[in-house]
Amino acid sequence: MISIMYYHLSSQSTVAREKFSKDSWPKVLSLAMAYGWKPIGTYPAPRIEIWGLDPEDWNGTYLTNDGQIVIAEDASSLAIALEKALDDIPDFIIEEGPTEHPFEHFAGEEKSHLVDFIKFCQLGSFTILRI
Repeated sequence: MISIMYYHLSSQSTVAREKFSKDSWPKVLSLAMAYGWKPIGTYPAPRIEIWGLDPEDWNGTYLTNDGQIVIAEDASSLAIALEKALDDIPDFIIEEGPTEHPFEHFAGEEKSHLVDFIKFCQLGSFTILRI
């Protein structure tokens, strides 16, 4: 299996793209779940066999970058949950060092990345790619 460095997210309706590090993406998902997101699960890429995976064995994960699809309904509810979290995320970094909690991780300048991702999710379905 290939080591994941980044999650490259590509809108299926526009040319919009987002990118998260292997550390940031799980924190985005955790933050959204803390604010009410109920993941539907991803769908396998139409040609997932290219990656050596069997579509019948697909488990709906968001934590690989195998070209899986996040449908529009799921992307929309992800955006709604993250919008709810924005008021609780500080606009400034409290202290330097490793950040374990999503609030700390997205504080300061990273908050604008989260805002951009919310707008991206509002565009509809997207794929999680390896590039």
